[in-house]
Amino acid sequence: MNATVQDLGPVFRRDGDIWQALPQAQGPFGGMHGGAVSALAVGEMEAMGAAKGLGALVSANLYLLRPLPLAGISSKVSAVREGGRVAVFENELWAGGKLQAKASACFQQPAAIEGLPGAPEAPCFEPENFAKWERPDFFKLANKEPGFLDLCDIRDTTHEDGTRAKWFRLKRSFHETPTPFSTVMAVADVSTLFTVTDAGARPNAAGWPNADLSLHLSRAPKGAWIGTAQRGSWHGDGRGLTEAEIFDAYGRIGRSCQSAVLLPPPA
Repeated sequence: MNATVQDLGPVFRRDGDIWQALPQAQGPFGGMHGGAVSALAVGEMEAMGAAKGLGALVSANLYLLRPLPLAGISSKVSAVREGGRVAVFENELWAGGKLQAKASACFQQPAAIEGLPGAPEAPCFEPENFAKWERPDFFKLANKEPGFLDLCDIRDTTHEDGTRAKWFRLKRSFHETPTPFSTVMAVADVSTLFTVTDAGARPNAAGWPNADLSLHLSRAPKGAWIGTAQRGSWHGDGRGLTEAEIFDAYGRIGRSCQSAVLLPPPA
């Protein structure tokens, strides 16, 4: 994240024990966008892990139980296991006296292994040169208020294997301290949206929210750009699955998955 992004101030602010978010954290189905929820829940654990010296955050899971409001949010972080090479924490987000979302995060202490590669030194993508993503007309009509995508500079390209890919660069950070893992996770949450927009038409459904989100990274992201190459499958009983390969400008760094739900259209 560059200095210009940081100078805009973070999306989330904590006043005592209560979190609140900027309007750009809003989602399309009411409440906070799932990507913003993951950035809040996992980002808090990520910042804590850095302060505790827990090592690399390698995987995280999020369950979206209810629409999370933009203000009046309290969090409860607890240790499942702390100490040794692996540490696992959970974070619950509460609002209005109800549990709204729950996340888990797994940290791994580094170990030097001879003969294996480290992070690549030369970039293999140039997202700055990719075309800007144009929102489809049906999406513009359904999303007139500021929201999560307004936080991102979004570029569009096609990989060599023919998979549509989107590239994201945040216009402002989520937290006051760097949270690279949860930033990637927040971007990965929009993968289901792009399986819809790339199809060129809205499905015959009232919406397609995801009930969960998981992310695994093989190394820490480098640079400001994050790419997602997604694919999804939908079924007549309303179930769907979206999976995405995750990239930075230096190559592939991980994978995400979402369980999506097609909501029945109004009668």
